[in-house]
Amino acid sequence: MGRIRAGILLYLVVLWAVFVVAPFVYALEAVEEENALQAAENLTGEKETQPPLESSPDLGKIGKKEEKGTEKPVADETVNPEGKGEPGGDVAAKPEGNEEPVVDETVKTESQEGLSEEEKKEDDEAFEKEMAEETATIADPLKPYNRFMFEVNDKLYFYLLKPISQVYKAILPEPVRVSIRNVLSNLATPVRLINCLLQGKFEGAAIEYSRFIINTTAGLLGIFDVAKKYNDLEKQDEDFGQTLGFYGVGAGFYIVWPFFGPSTLRDTVGMAGDFFADPLLYVGSTRDYLGIANINSDNHTAVTVTQNINDTSLTLGTYEEFKESSLDPYISMRDAYFNYRRNMIKK
Repeated sequence: MGRIRAGILLYLVVLWAVFVVAPFVYALEAVEEENALQAAENLTGEKETQPPLESSPDLGKIGKKEEKGTEKPVADETVNPEGKGEPGGDVAAKPEGNEEPVVDETVKTESQEGLSEEEKKEDDEAFEKEMAEETATIADPLKPYNRFMFEVNDKLYFYLLKPISQVYKAILPEPVRVSIRNVLSNLATPVRLINCLLQGKFEGAAIEYSRFIINTTAGLLGIFDVAKKYNDLEKQDEDFGQTLGFYGVGAGFYIVWPFFGPSTLRDTVGMAGDFFADPLLYVGSTRDYLGIANINSDNHTAVTVTQNINDTSLTLGTYEEFKESSLDPYISMRDAYFNYRRNMIKK
């Protein structure tokens, strides 16, 4: 038994060295080279682009004055008086007096479209501002490492997870796989319930509790989602990462984990919280000589693997379509993940 444990430990150490340590060292070297190249490109770009920006406005202004003579431009002139932009372009003329700028008026009209309450308008504007700030400051210092792990996970999907899911799908009909998803979701109720309580969402906590009671009894241990079908009780998707974000903890830097996929520093800490909140860890657990409980991670691992295969079998083709529609799948995945998590926290 001791040799088996030692072998497993050695195997895990090798995996850790191959998938984490080596790419991380590579990433640090690549980041230094990328920063140096970017700094050089910025300096070169500034020197090349700055003179035309300074000279072109004067030429445009002089040319306009020579054509018009002493005639004063009309108020609806579409050419920028400073020469920045082309006639009929996106840059409107500088307003005089109290006249509203054309671009600002358009933005104002779009922001007010479909709004019926002032409070809703203010809330949306605040959220859009927060989204813009976070999007502009997405931290990706481990970009070379993350790209490497994205490619690793991509290969794992096409050569391991997808073939297994296709066989799984061929064996089990869709109603059975949906029922398996319902059972696994019902088992994860404590995680969602705890996070609803931690965020002060007592209505959501009550819904989760009601769903668990109804689906466990009338739904035959969660095989059928009776609570949603007959009582309109929707599942409350809450986790510890969202709880941290709810209390203002920033996302931190972006990181792609092997097997687990995209995450952030905050959500990685949240995954640890979700792990220890899983009640299956304490089913069949033992105690050492000090009376401290040893968690049973085998149950959690088995459920996680089953859930990934089952969910993939229900969404085959989605990832392929995502890659085909993306110019850069890595960037698209990163932005989609940030937006998804931000929306989940706001909800």
